Amino acid sequence: MKSNAYSLARRIIQCKHVLTLVPSRAKDCNFQRNFASYYKNMPRSNSRIYDIQKLRQKMKGKSIKYTSSANVSLQILGSGAYGAPRCVYLSAGHISYLFNCGEGTQKLAHEHKYRLVKLEHVFITSANWENLGGMPGMLLTIQEAGVPEINIHGPKGTVEIFDAIKRFVYLHDLKVREATCDESQSYTDQVMSVSYIPIAKSTVQDAESVDLGEAEMVDNINYYDYLSKSSTEKIFKSMKEKKNKSQTIGQNSCRKLISQAMSYICKLHPRQGKLLLEKCVEKGVKPGPVLGQLKAGEDVTLPDGTVILSKDVCSPPIPGPIFLVVECPSEDYLESFISHPAFARHQTSEEDNVPHCVVHFTPQQVMDDPRYVNWMEKFSSYTRHIIVNEENKCMGTESSHKRQHQLHMLHPEIFPFLNADSFQKKTRAGDPCIVHRSRTNHTVHLLPELKFDTENEVSLHPKEYVNEIFEVNGFLDALAELQTNINAQTKALSIVNDYPKILVLGTGSSIPNKVRNTSGIILQIDENHSILLDCSEGTFGQIAKFSGRSEVDDIMRSIKAIYVSHLHADHHIGLIGLMKQRRKVTQDPLYLLAPAHIVAWLQMYHKRFEPILHQITLISNNEFFMDVHRLADRKYNNMYKTLNVRAVRTVYVKHCPYSYGVSIELNNGKKIVYSGDTMPCENLVKLGQDCDLLIHEATLEDDLAKEAKLKFHSTVSQAIQAGENMRSKFTLLTHFSQRYAAIPHLPENENDTRLRNVGIAYDYMHVSLSQLPLLPFLYPALKIMFSKHYVELEERAAKRQRLMN
Repeated sequence: MKSNAYSLARRIIQCKHVLTLVPSRAKDCNFQRNFASYYKNMPRSNSRIYDIQKLRQKMKGKSIKYTSSANVSLQILGSGAYGAPRCVYLSAGHISYLFNCGEGTQKLAHEHKYRLVKLEHVFITSANWENLGGMPGMLLTIQEAGVPEINIHGPKGTVEIFDAIKRFVYLHDLKVREATCDESQSYTDQVMSVSYIPIAKSTVQDAESVDLGEAEMVDNINYYDYLSKSSTEKIFKSMKEKKNKSQTIGQNSCRKLISQAMSYICKLHPRQGKLLLEKCVEKGVKPGPVLGQLKAGEDVTLPDGTVILSKDVCSPPIPGPIFLVVECPSEDYLESFISHPAFARHQTSEEDNVPHCVVHFTPQQVMDDPRYVNWMEKFSSYTRHIIVNEENKCMGTESSHKRQHQLHMLHPEIFPFLNADSFQKKTRAGDPCIVHRSRTNHTVHLLPELKFDTENEVSLHPKEYVNEIFEVNGFLDALAELQTNINAQTKALSIVNDYPKILVLGTGSSIPNKVRNTSGIILQIDENHSILLDCSEGTFGQIAKFSGRSEVDDIMRSIKAIYVSHLHADHHIGLIGLMKQRRKVTQDPLYLLAPAHIVAWLQMYHKRFEPILHQITLISNNEFFMDVHRLADRKYNNMYKTLNVRAVRTVYVKHCPYSYGVSIELNNGKKIVYSGDTMPCENLVKLGQDCDLLIHEATLEDDLAKEAKLKFHSTVSQAIQAGENMRSKFTLLTHFSQRYAAIPHLPENENDTRLRNVGIAYDYMHVSLSQLPLLPFLYPALKIMFSKHYVELEERAAKRQRLMN
């Protein structure tokens, strides 16, 4: 039976609007032509990444020449807990490695200061979203850090995902290379050797076969062309659908699912023995550079012709420790996994072959299988087993809790405490003492000595967070004034309704910050009906941090539709992870309202990596164009009934190709407008006339208007003005550049009355529409709470002004 996703995809692909992906009406065609001229005339910024790469290579060369990998350690970055990434980081001086990279890895690495600038290799154990979902954000981060290339090790075909994302992830200065993972030949570098252990599935099934007919969707659009091309006419030519069978996201759609899994046996190189000075004296070696050569394992010839062997003046080399990284994805892999002869060599009593630890990415259901338990028991009692899976509790972040504890002081209901269950240290019944439930920053030291370290484990310190703010000069007075104003305003509100509500999950732009995730907002229409507006990396993790497990399940069940404004990664890359998690708690259909080209990306992933499109009904955003959409059309009746809304309408906005703004009208007459990413746009103003809430991007501060124009974004004042122009009752600002993670700079003019209806969005803000009038009162207290950051913003703005003058 054909899935809803593919059936509807076929219908919308054949419809008039989606077939050409440009509207037929003259004024919308004019809009696109005018928009093309914006692209053509925009100034281009020169990248400095090449210079960073050159400097990085120079420093790396010095590091290799003058230092050895004296300190090597395995660190748990993501524990794999419910809503947390799964990732292990290997640090070895001048080089580092990742084992798997789930959604949210980059954010945790930023918070805990992991040195991603040294990252050169990523080892993937199986080609699923839990292991790959964090890679788009990770690639963007290391590219900006000047990493010139990254090597991907894993099941054959894994790198196809990177070819697919390159149209909406701007990788202009980073090469992604596929390592040859040959079981007969190990990978070796200056730190270690890695043996590849492929694991086969006992029964291989293809993803559900669906006939899309002659009009299968492909995507040849580069959604960042406007940042890289001097001429932009090609962009808008490519906005028309093509059936080009080469170099398209959908090109591998006819191939089978990647079924292979991969485990790794890693052995560090032996450490040189200590230089024995008394032996050197006996053999006539004088102080000087030759001592360093001998210590490094080199034989030397003295001036008198005597050859001194390194082994004669050094203690014996110390064998490098061994560690294994394994995953058995399901019971279908168990026989291949437990019977692989490469593991048997390390389950013997021979000391040199005994691994110090085994890192398990295996799901708990498989680990509980008696066959897997028996396989683990064959290892030496000396071997530690580090578990990275969904049974762990640690979410890995402290910064989000710290920020929320501080904001909670301003309004406990709008800024509720986050779920703190992840900080409770619970052991799992039945785990032997050699099994360690991983937590972020747990460290296995491999060199110079073997040691298990929990010293830097993440923990909460609520009193410290609160006291830090209480010590800020003037805060207590500001807090008292705030409470007075809020009490007065609350009494003045005629009606306070619980719904509709806004649950803010991500308010930053481009790449996640430790306290601002990228775009994601849940419009909670009522207790049982919600629409998710954009879905960036880690969106599900944000939901998991917000509530306990049962409440998370309720939120997931309530999400009836996901709206994607445009196909930049920071607005939709969390979609696959969220759809997978939602399917675990409900089989109810899910509507996906998105640019039609998203079907190419989802089809490729569904057919090549893992099935994800069950119960998904995809409708192109073009179907809801303001002047075309007909509410009486029968095919929308079920959708509106399921969503419990009256109408959804869209317009093109000024950002990348196929960027949309949306208006959602509820059955009670309330109207919510979401801009997505855009520069000032008349289309959006027309769409939002007399709305109750405008959620508008405000990426940059006002004196960076030229930069905002270059990047097709809005400044704070431009966003506020959009609300004024459409007579919005309230404007909520979001999508801030991460330079404003603490607080953005609002225009301050005593005669400017616009700010009376303007609020700033923070991650985990939970506010009903009837509470929106309270938000403007928060800003004076926020300026004092984050006064250090606010002063820095003012100083930077003043410096820019001086340079301009």
